[in-house]
Amino acid sequence: MKSIIQFCINSNIWVAFCVLGLVFSTEILLETANFKISQFVFFSTIVAYNFQRTIRMKKEHEHSSKAWLDKNRRAIYILMFLAVLINLYLFLGFKSSTQLAILFAGTISVFYPFGIRKIPFAKIFIISFVWAVSAMLLLVLENNIPISQNIIWKFTSLFLFVFAITIPFDIRDIGYDSQDIITIPLFFGAQRAKNIAIFSLFICGTIAFFQYVEMSLIMPHLLALIFLYILASIFIQKSDKSNGKMFFSFWVESLSLVSYFLLVISESIF
Repeated sequence: MKSIIQFCINSNIWVAFCVLGLVFSTEILLETANFKISQFVFFSTIVAYNFQRTIRMKKEHEHSSKAWLDKNRRAIYILMFLAVLINLYLFLGFKSSTQLAILFAGTISVFYPFGIRKIPFAKIFIISFVWAVSAMLLLVLENNIPISQNIIWKFTSLFLFVFAITIPFDIRDIGYDSQDIITIPLFFGAQRAKNIAIFSLFICGTIAFFQYVEMSLIMPHLLALIFLYILASIFIQKSDKSNGKMFFSFWVESLSLVSYFLLVISESIF
């Protein structure tokens, strides 16, 4: 069982499920769905994250995941190959506007390990933007949802949520990133970085409240989101570079999936 969990985490399958959780959350909040978009986001996450990690492993000889990747390289390549085939099939069936958004986000993902991530502070903003595009914009474009003020606020809130829960990973990598890139925790310090993340979640909560006042968000969803932001704040405050890999790669990452389950539970209770 432990080896299965380790494989899911190290092969980025778990990350793909977490991004999928954000897609499902968006479907609930926007009252729409598109199974092809969900599939595409899941498999593209597997491809993007494993591609980036493979490139980084070739450049970095002391990365913590290098030994595991070397041992399981064939399995990862097969997984990536199958994911690419599925995504290519799905991509050809999307609208042109959706395809353009995919190509734009995909280009950023491809060039990310080749220098973009070394631009000061760019790392976290790129991750937040690509996740927000994948989890919301693709669905909006493919389902012909008008980009209204409500959509912009929801997109902003999703961006800030991903931004906030990404900061703990930068705190974990403080010692490693100091040789490579400038991140928010490295520049401002771990505690100030936590405060920035928690403030971002406060903005998310404020956006949710005003959307409720404007009747673009129902009470069960508001309560679910507020609880999510409080829970995320607790995990962020407890983040420390001494925490084990499971704390970050499983528990903090799981907050994206928790968002979906909280929305589902809130609807069933209220």
